[in-house]
Amino acid sequence: MFAQVNGTRLFFDVEGSSYVPEGPTMKKRPVCIAIHGGPGSDHSDFKPWLSPLQDTMQIIYVDLRNNGQSERVDLETCTMETMADDIEALRKYLGLDKVFVLGHSFGGMIAQILAVRHPHAIEKLFLINTAPSHHFYEDALAFAKQVATPRQLELIPKLFEGNLESEEAQIEWWAENYGLYFYHQDEKIMYETGHRPIESLGISNYTFKHIMPHYDYRDEITAIKAPVFIASGRHDWITPTSQSEVMNQLIPNATLYVYEKSGHNPFIEEQEQFLSDIRRFVTKED
Repeated sequence: MFAQVNGTRLFFDVEGSSYVPEGPTMKKRPVCIAIHGGPGSDHSDFKPWLSPLQDTMQIIYVDLRNNGQSERVDLETCTMETMADDIEALRKYLGLDKVFVLGHSFGGMIAQILAVRHPHAIEKLFLINTAPSHHFYEDALAFAKQVATPRQLELIPKLFEGNLESEEAQIEWWAENYGLYFYHQDEKIMYETGHRPIESLGISNYTFKHIMPHYDYRDEITAIKAPVFIASGRHDWITPTSQSEVMNQLIPNATLYVYEKSGHNPFIEEQEQFLSDIRRFVTKED
């Protein structure tokens, strides 16, 4: 499905019902907008891992502008603030009241900006393996020096400094480095999850070269009032637990969950525990 909002055409998909029968009545469930990582990936990162949560809430997956199945627009329009405003425009387009927002990695950065710019729209916020500023890269490089091969260390800056020259170079980068994102390297899961997204080299290079160096919302997130669920994989090299600890210190009503047997994707590697924690956080009183 597509929505024409904020000057672009966004793809979105829905799992679960917003109203379900409960005896003689219809019970309203919360709605959660899920924002994928990247930049240059898409909502397939979440599937099928978040799908069981449709027993608790309706999930709306969205591909950010210039990502996945969404429209390719002028890269200069692709600021992180504009992407956050896109999500708010989609919420209004769908006629939704306050929503839950779940953001993973780069999507978690967009989710933080959304919560800062549009606090009235957020009921609860889920920040999964993300960071509040561009300083995550310093911690990531330090972590990588402990776990990466010399070839991986050589390649890492090409992606995160926006210098991948071609789609072939992008494919090579991920083939060499994808294993770093997992604590347990299950070849089948890595093959399937690595091939599902519709990659977008243009938005990846542009964001890391021109946008990410200026990303710093550490001061602003102190104003977030909504309850915030922060998740971190203990073995996540790219947004290390140190970054989640910073967010947990800065956001007033935050709770930090650390997954000891996960890398960058605890919703994959410790799915059962992750979903259980999410469900409890959804249903607990503020």
